[in-house]
Amino acid sequence: MEREYKFRALTSNKDVEIKPVTLEALEFAIDKNSEVTNVAITGNYGAGKSSIVESFEEKCKNKKFIHISLGQYDETIGSEKNGLNNRQINTIEGKIINQLLHQINTNKIRKSIFKTLDTESLIKPLNITIYLGLIVLFSLYLFYISSWKEFIQNFSWLSWLVKPILSIISFVFLFALIMYGIFYLINLQKDFGFIKKLSVKAEKIETDIEIFSNDNSKVSYFDRYLDDVLYLFKQSGADVIVFEDIERFNDSRIFEKLKELNIIINRKRKTCNDPKLVFFYLVKDDLFESQERTKFFDFIIPIVPVVTTSNSHDILNKLLTEMREYDSLDKTFLFNISLYLDDMRLINNICNEYLTYKETLSKLPLEREKIFSMVVYKNIFPRDFSLLQKNQGYLFELLNSKENAIKNRREGLNNRIKELEKKIEKAEEEQLNDELELYGTILKVPPGRKVIKVNGKSESDFSSRSDYIKELLADDSDIITFQDYWDANTNQSKRTENIDSIFPEINTPEFQERLKNTKNKKIIEKLKEEIKKINDELGELDSYRLSDVYQYATDIDDFQSYFTEEIRKNPQASIISFLIRNAYIDESYQDYLNHFYENTITIEEKEYLRNVVSGRDGNYDISLTHTNEIVNRLAIKDYRYSYVLNYNLFDYLLNSKKENDNECLAQIFKQEDVLDFLINFYNTLDRATSGQGVIYKKETIKLFFKKWLEHNISLFNEYLEIKNGGYAVPNKNSLILSLMNLVDLSGIPEKTKVLISGYINDNQDLLSPNMSYEIQQFTKNLSNIEIKVREYAQNIYESLLDEKKLTDYKEIMNYIYRNDLYSISENNLKFFIKWNLENRYTDDEYTHKNFELINKNIELKSLLDYCLDSEDNLLQYANVYIKISDGKMDDDSSYIEHLLKHDILFRVEGYEDGKITPAESIFNSIPKFSIKYTIEKFQGLSNDIELIKNLVLLKKGQVNSEIICSYFSSFKEIDDQLVDFINHDPNFVLNREIFVQLDDEIQRDFFTQVVSADNLALTIYKSILASMQWHYEEFDVTGLSDDRLEVLIDLNVIKFNANNLKFIREKYPSMKNYSISRNIEKYLEIEEDVHDETELNDLLQYEEIDDSYKLQIIDILDHVSLKNKQFSLKLVAHILDSKFNIDDLSYIISSNYYDNADESIKIKIRQLAKENWDDLIRLDSEEISIQLCRELLAMDDIETLDRKSLLKDNLLSNSEMSTHRLALLGEYLNLFELREIMDFLGDSDVYKEWEKAFEKLNRNEKGNNDVTVKKSNFNEKMRNYLLSKGLISSSSIQPLGIRLNGFREGEIKYW
Repeated sequence: MEREYKFRALTSNKDVEIKPVTLEALEFAIDKNSEVTNVAITGNYGAGKSSIVESFEEKCKNKKFIHISLGQYDETIGSEKNGLNNRQINTIEGKIINQLLHQINTNKIRKSIFKTLDTESLIKPLNITIYLGLIVLFSLYLFYISSWKEFIQNFSWLSWLVKPILSIISFVFLFALIMYGIFYLINLQKDFGFIKKLSVKAEKIETDIEIFSNDNSKVSYFDRYLDDVLYLFKQSGADVIVFEDIERFNDSRIFEKLKELNIIINRKRKTCNDPKLVFFYLVKDDLFESQERTKFFDFIIPIVPVVTTSNSHDILNKLLTEMREYDSLDKTFLFNISLYLDDMRLINNICNEYLTYKETLSKLPLEREKIFSMVVYKNIFPRDFSLLQKNQGYLFELLNSKENAIKNRREGLNNRIKELEKKIEKAEEEQLNDELELYGTILKVPPGRKVIKVNGKSESDFSSRSDYIKELLADDSDIITFQDYWDANTNQSKRTENIDSIFPEINTPEFQERLKNTKNKKIIEKLKEEIKKINDELGELDSYRLSDVYQYATDIDDFQSYFTEEIRKNPQASIISFLIRNAYIDESYQDYLNHFYENTITIEEKEYLRNVVSGRDGNYDISLTHTNEIVNRLAIKDYRYSYVLNYNLFDYLLNSKKENDNECLAQIFKQEDVLDFLINFYNTLDRATSGQGVIYKKETIKLFFKKWLEHNISLFNEYLEIKNGGYAVPNKNSLILSLMNLVDLSGIPEKTKVLISGYINDNQDLLSPNMSYEIQQFTKNLSNIEIKVREYAQNIYESLLDEKKLTDYKEIMNYIYRNDLYSISENNLKFFIKWNLENRYTDDEYTHKNFELINKNIELKSLLDYCLDSEDNLLQYANVYIKISDGKMDDDSSYIEHLLKHDILFRVEGYEDGKITPAESIFNSIPKFSIKYTIEKFQGLSNDIELIKNLVLLKKGQVNSEIICSYFSSFKEIDDQLVDFINHDPNFVLNREIFVQLDDEIQRDFFTQVVSADNLALTIYKSILASMQWHYEEFDVTGLSDDRLEVLIDLNVIKFNANNLKFIREKYPSMKNYSISRNIEKYLEIEEDVHDETELNDLLQYEEIDDSYKLQIIDILDHVSLKNKQFSLKLVAHILDSKFNIDDLSYIISSNYYDNADESIKIKIRQLAKENWDDLIRLDSEEISIQLCRELLAMDDIETLDRKSLLKDNLLSNSEMSTHRLALLGEYLNLFELREIMDFLGDSDVYKEWEKAFEKLNRNEKGNNDVTVKKSNFNEKMRNYLLSKGLISSSSIQPLGIRLNGFREGEIKYW
C-alpha cells in the first residue's frame, strides 16, 4: 500500500484563533464610527499577520476585503541607500492599480482608462475568420466578375453563379457586412478601448493608458490619473484594502502616497455619505522610528509572533509528527536547528521539501539529519544552494576548503613550534633565574644622587636585595633619592623618583627581551608540553574531517570567499557554523543534492563511497564489484583515512599495475590505525589459500607482503613488536611463515630483519617440522634476515612422525648451522658439538678444554670458523666458555694464545659482574706462566697492551725479553708488578737484540728506570744492565742503594768523568771510593783540580786499589797521614820516606802503631823521630811508644842532653807516674839529679815512699839511720843510683824490702 504524504500549504491560514484583544482592535479599526483609516498591523516576517487578517476577513462577511501584495524579492532594490527612483515608485503604484484593477468586475469599470484584456478575450477567432472570409469572397466575386465568367464557361453546371441577381445579392451582403464591422468596432472601442493611441497630424490623442510606459515615469500615477484611481477604488466596493509586503521596498514615500490617497478617498466618500475605506498595512515592527510611525498610522495593531526561535521546536515537532517524520530524526538535532527557524512559512516549506528530498533520495541509506540540514540550507540560502549545485558559491568553497585549511593549520602549528622552541632556547641561554635578579642588573642610582629609599627604607633595611627590588617595582611605592648618606639619614635634599629613573634600561628592547626570557625560564616544562601537544595535533591533521577543521564558529567566520559578504547579510548566517561544525553538512553533500542511478555502481557501492566521503567507517567486507569505477571516483587523499578500507578494493589495488593505484595503495598502508584491517585481510587470504584458488591467493599474499614492506615497513615493524593483545600467535605464526616462504627479504631494512628474527626466536614453532616450508625461499630468507637462533629447543625434531617434514627440518637445521644463523650461546654450543661429534668427547673436554676441542675436530670447523668470524662472535664464545669452564681452562697454551689474539676480549667492559673483561676472566682461568708471549705471535692484536698487562700482573706469561720490553713500551714504567713478574725468573737475561728494536726514547726510559729499580733482584738487575750496554755520560740518579750503584760502576754504566765523580761525591759519598777504585786509572788521569786531598787519602785506605795506584796517589798528595789507616809496608815506607805528615808523628811513635810496626818501618820512624826530636819532645809522653823511647835513648847517635831532654821534657814530664814511665826513669836515673828524679815522681806513691825514706835518713843527728823500701825494679835502680851518687852509705836486699843505710852526717837533698 502506497504511503499517503501530507504536505503543508505556504499560504496564510484562514482559520487561526484570534486573541480577543486583537479581534476587538481589528473591529475597532473598521468600525464606521471610528475615524481610523490607516491601520498598521505590525509583526516580524512569519508572525502571522496575513493569517490574522484573513481569519478576521472570514469573520466579517459584511465587509469586503481586497488584498494587494507587493512582495519585492530583489534585495538590490530594497537595499539602495538613496531609496527608490521615480520610475520605481511609478512601477509600484502601477502594480497597486494593476492588482486593484484585476480584483474588480470589468463591467463596473468600463469608464476607467485602465483596461484589462478581458474584453479582447470575447472576440472569437473563428467568427472573425468567417466574417473576414465572407467579405473577401464577396469582394472577389464583385470585382472580378468578368474573369469569373470566363473561368466557368467550361463548367456548365456552374453557370448559375454568373446571373445578375446573384451579383446584386452579393453586393447587398457585402455592404451589410461592412456596416456591421464598423458598428462592432465602434462598440468595442466604447466599451473596451482597444485602440490605445491615435495620431492626427502628428498630435497624439490618448484614448488609453499604458500603465508601465516609460513616458509616465516623471509624474506619479496617483497624481496624474487621480480621478481614474479614485474611480477604481469607488467601483471596487471594498471596505478594507490590505497592503502586504510594501515595507520590503524600504521607502516611506510609498506609504506617503497611499496615505494621501486614503485621505482623498475617505474625504470624497464622506461627502457622498459612503462608508469609509480602511487601509490595512501588514508591516514589520521596525518600519519607522517610534514617532514617525505613530504620526503616519491612525492605529497600530501588534501581532504577537506565532513562531519564534523559542517555540519553533514545538512547531517543528508538531509538523513533522503530522508528517510522520519526527521519530526518524535526532531530537537534539531538531531542537538545535529549530533555534535558527523563526518563520512559519519557512518551517512549512522546509518540512515539505524534506519529505520530498527524503523520498526522492531513498535509494541510498542517507542520514536523515543531513537531508534535513541540506533542505534548511536550501531554504535559508536559496541562491547559494543553487550555486552549490553548479560547484560554486560560498558553501561549495567552504566544503572544499579543508585541504587548504589543514595546510594553513599545519603551517600555523609549525610556526608555533618554532616560536616556542625559540622561547625555550632563549630562556635556557638566560643566566638569571627570575625577574627580580634581572631588574637588579639595571638598577642605577640617578646621576648626582647617592642613596635610594623606597617607602622610607634603604636597601640595608631589607632581608634581601630581591625584597628591596620587589618593593621598588610595586605600583604604590614611594621612591626617594638623596644626594649623600648624611642627607639620607637626616631626610634632607630628597627627590621623588619614578621607575624609569632608577631603572633607566627598563624600556629598552634588549631588557624587555631578557625579561620575557626570564619569565619563560620558569615555564620551560610547560612550553615543552605545549610543543608535545602541538606535535600530537600535527599527527592527527591528516585524519581531520571538515568538522574537525572548523571546530569553532570563529573558524568559519574567518573563512573568506567571494560570496562571504552576501552570505553574512543573511540574519541566519550563523546556521552555517552549526551545520558544518556538527557535520550535518560535510564532504558527502553531493549525495544529498540529486538522484542516484544504478548504472555503473551498485547501491552498496554508492553507500561505501558516501561513507568514505562523509568520513564514516563501514564494514571491511562490503562487496565491491565495480572496483575500477570506485577507484576512479575516489581521490588519492581519500585513501589516507580508515573509511576507505575494504577487502575487495584492497585486493584490486594490490593486483593493479597502474601507477596511480599503487599510490592509492601506499596511502592505505600509511594510515595510522590500518593494522587491524591488514591482519584481517591477510586472514581472509590465508583461509582462502587453504581451499580453492591456492595459487592465486598465494600470489596475492606475496603482493600483500611486498606492498606492505614497500609502503609502510614501520607499521610491519610495529606489528612484529606487539607481544600481547588481539593478534593471536597461531595467526601471527602463519603470517610470518607465509612471509618467509613467499617473499625475498633481502632488501628490507635492518630493523625489520631483527624483528622477524626475534619473532622466530621467540616462537620456535616456526622452525618446527610441523610447518610446511618452501625450502629454497625459506632458507634463503633465513640468511636474508640474518637470523641468529638464540636457543635451540633441542627436542623439537625427536617426536616427528612425518619423514618428509623431518627431512625438511634437518635441512633447515643444517642450513642454519652451515650458514652461522644461530647465536653462540651455552645451549647452542653444546647442541652443535653434540650434533656433530655425538659421543666422541668427554665432559671434561667440553668443560675445561672447549676451545681445544673445537680446534682439533674437523667436524666442528664450521663452528670454529663461526666463533672466530667476527669479534662479536668471538666475544660470545669466550663468554660462554668462561661460564662453562668455571674458572679452569686446561687447553694447551697454544690454543689459549690463539684465543687471546683477538682485541674484542680486551675491549669489552662490564662483563658478568661489571668489573673485568673476558680476557681477564680467561687469564684467571689458565695456569700461571703458561703463555709464551712474542711480538710476532700476537702482532695482529691491536689491544696487546691489555694482554701484556694481564700476562704480567696476573703472572700468566712466561718471563722473556719480548713481554718485558712490550710491557714497558706500553706503560712506560717499570712498576712493582713488572718487577715482581721479572723476579720470578732469577735466570732472566735481557735479549739485547729485542731491546735495541725499541725506539731510542723508550730504550733510554727503560734504561733509566732499570737503573732506579731498587726492588729488582740484584742478579737480574745486573744482567739487564749488562745486556743493554747503556751508560750515563752525565749521571744524575739519586736514591740508589750501594749495591745498585756498585753494579752501575762495575758495568761502567756510569761513565767515569769529573762531573759524574762530583755527583757521586755529593749523592753517594759511600760509593765514591768504590767508583774511583773501579776507574783508578781514569781518575788519576783527570785534571789535578778535580782531586780532593781527603778523597785521595781515603782512596789510600781503599783495599780495592792496587798499591801501584796508591803510590801514584801518594805522590799527588803533599803529605799523607798514617793515622788510623791501614797501608801496606810499601806504602807506609813510601809515605814515611816522602809524604810524611808531621802531624802523624805522635801517631807513628805511639805504642799502638810503633810497637806493631815492621822493623823496616820502625827504623824509618826512629829516623823521623830523630829528625823531629823537638817535636817529639813536645808530644804527650803517653803518646810515645815506650819501646821507641828505649830504642831512641839506646841509640848511640843520640846526645846525652837530647836523651835527658826527651826524658825530662816529655817522657817523664807527666805528674802521673805510670809503670812504663817509672821503669824508663829507673833506666836513666844517672842522667838526672836526685831533685829532678823526685820531681819526675810527682805525687806518686813511689815519691811518697822515697820522700819518707829520705826524711828518715836525714834524721841522723843521733847517728846514721836506715830505712827499708819496697822491693821493686825501680827501687832497686834507685838504690843503685843513691849508692853511685854516694847519697847512702850502704844498702842491702832484705826479704821484706831494700834496706838503705844513711850517713851519720849530712843530708840528702831531694828537693
